[in-house]
Amino acid sequence: MVDVKERSKGIWFYGLSGSGKSFASSVCKEFIPNAFVVDGDDVRKYVSTDLSYSEIDRKVQTNRILGISKIVIQNKMFPIISTVTMQSDLLVECNKLQIEVVLLNRPMDQIYQVREIYKNRSNVVGKDIVLEKFDTRTLANDGTDKFEKRLRELFG
Repeated sequence: MVDVKERSKGIWFYGLSGSGKSFASSVCKEFIPNAFVVDGDDVRKYVSTDLSYSEIDRKVQTNRILGISKIVIQNKMFPIISTVTMQSDLLVECNKLQIEVVLLNRPMDQIYQVREIYKNRSNVVGKDIVLEKFDTRTLANDGTDKFEKRLRELFG
């Protein structure tokens, strides 16, 4: 296995709500030295209280997360980031910073079981807003322990 710290300075997981981003972040935090989790939900709760869920505000949110991640890297820590969305200019910045961007995919029937958001909310990525896909690593989360094993193989 190649040490993730040898080839990158961070990991950015993105994907639909319920795809396993927070789970992946917590698994990776266990074995990556100096890991610092930057969860988009936490940033929204504690920093971005002024933002809505519109597409414009989502871009502001991801730019704030990028800024926090830069501070983490400057402090010689390894950010493990999770957000619902990704955008092309953000991907360019991640590449410059050597942050590996990973799309997490999970079957929609499983996502509907774990997230009520798809039933009764608007401005939801994957429902009202298209999740952009880029040429990045993609990991499938089948809801079993195979997903955790794959994370450990790739990033452990």
